[in-house]
Amino acid sequence: MMSRISKRNRLNHMLLTGMIVALSGMVAAGCSVSGASGSGVKSVKTALAAKQKVNEKQELDADVVSSSQVNVIAKAGGDVKNMLKKRGDAVQQGEVLFSLDTEDTERARTKTELSKQNLQAQIDKTREDLATNRGVLQNTVEKLKLSIADMEKTYNNTRNDYDAGLATKNQMEKVETQLKTARLDLDTAQKQLANLDATDPLASLRIQLEAADVSLQDIDKTLSDFEVKAPISGILTELSPEQGVTVQANSVVGVIQQQNPIKIHADLTETAVKLVRGKKELTFTVPGSSDTWTGTVSYLADVMSPQSKTFVLELSTANPDLKLKSGMRVKLQLGEDTVQDIVTVPTAGIVKEGNDSYVYVVNGEQAEKRKVTLGRSVDSAKEVLSGVKDGEQIVVSGVQDLKDQDKVEVRK
Repeated sequence: MMSRISKRNRLNHMLLTGMIVALSGMVAAGCSVSGASGSGVKSVKTALAAKQKVNEKQELDADVVSSSQVNVIAKAGGDVKNMLKKRGDAVQQGEVLFSLDTEDTERARTKTELSKQNLQAQIDKTREDLATNRGVLQNTVEKLKLSIADMEKTYNNTRNDYDAGLATKNQMEKVETQLKTARLDLDTAQKQLANLDATDPLASLRIQLEAADVSLQDIDKTLSDFEVKAPISGILTELSPEQGVTVQANSVVGVIQQQNPIKIHADLTETAVKLVRGKKELTFTVPGSSDTWTGTVSYLADVMSPQSKTFVLELSTANPDLKLKSGMRVKLQLGEDTVQDIVTVPTAGIVKEGNDSYVYVVNGEQAEKRKVTLGRSVDSAKEVLSGVKDGEQIVVSGVQDLKDQDKVEVRK
């Protein structure tokens, strides 16, 4: 009896254990099935790519920059005597900025001027002496010619007398010797006169006088360089010398930025450049001012900069009152005053990878990664120029965890 009861209990225990194992297996299997139904599906939130109305007229920040920048060079060296301008002053071309001490150079000029006067006096004296000597020689030649004419007559008479026996040979030879001597003296005087006319005894003195003139011109140039002047009109943005200090010749002592005309510099996006192409003038405003300015387009890049991914724009505008200054910011007015429909996507859904932009578009049960070309900012959205159509669902939450073709479930 006890043996039968014991066998029955063991059988019940085995059946109970089997049921527990079976139930555990079913539970495990049920859990596995349930987990498989949710595995790999990512929960996301979406927003629609939608059309928005925007005004074609846009404002773009731009920088005011100098139209040119020129260094101020001290052509001469010396001690600064007078400072006439200071950093930040508006200056005109040719205006004196500061002057150097000229005392030593003025002294050198006085010495050179005295030397020139002395040379001129020597020239004048030598010219007078030459005129006198030439006159003396001319008189000597004339006197000798007259004397020779008389001597020739005397010689001829004496020779006739000698032939007639009325004069001795000694008398005739004496007269002949006097005639020959006079002819030699005439020849010498004529050669001296010809030599005086053929040479320039003043040449050396004149060369020295010309050299003195050149020295004076050099000194005057140096004296003019002692006044350091503005090479262009503009704002004196740098000026290093101070009164009493020594500046070196040919050193940079300041910088002037030309402010009239002045330049407006801007970097345009691919969208903005389309609004500018073909235009010769653009208007701009200064924040806080009611004035409207007009600038002439002086440069617009044909090619996008590979670094900034923008197009460089430069305007030139007259600035006679110097109201515009380098470093100011202005607002360029781009486009026309018309309304346009554009497709936009929420900024939260845009993924940046290097220089490229992507969004995830829900297509059925999958997230499709698409490269997009973006344009203007409109509130919390961006204009889409290509890659997305109006009405498509854009993932805006959970974007960072997505990969192309991931399965997704859209949360409400």
